[in-house]
Amino acid sequence: MSKLLTNGVLAALALAATQTPAGAHVALVDSVPAKRQEVMHEMPRIRLIFSGKADALYSTVALADEKGRVLAEATQKEASHEMTLPPQALSSGAYQIRYRVLATDGDVVEGRVDFVVSDMFPSASYQEAAAPPSD
Repeated sequence: MSKLLTNGVLAALALAATQTPAGAHVALVDSVPAKRQEVMHEMPRIRLIFSGKADALYSTVALADEKGRVLAEATQKEASHEMTLPPQALSSGAYQIRYRVLATDGDVVEGRVDFVVSDMFPSASYQEAAAPPSD
């Protein structure tokens, strides 16, 4: 009888371990740009998508350069699965999107997305040097 009870308890624990709780924490599920992406084109916006809603007024997103200087920052306007920053004119270099999300379950989730911007177009001096001489 105790072996049957033990097996039943083990089966219940195994089942419980595979279930996602209703109050699961919010997690970043997608971003534009993606983590560690090399960006070689203009971005229409910076966008983070989460598994749950980020609470309004207490959820923030910021863009920082490789020296840690904040270039842009926004606070969530309404509860949403998505947080955005308007397009930024970025020169070549490493950047970091930092986010702090207050989930509707009260949990605070912080994280970052690192990405790199590469030269999108040759520099003007390169173009001038490559141009044929004018007569």
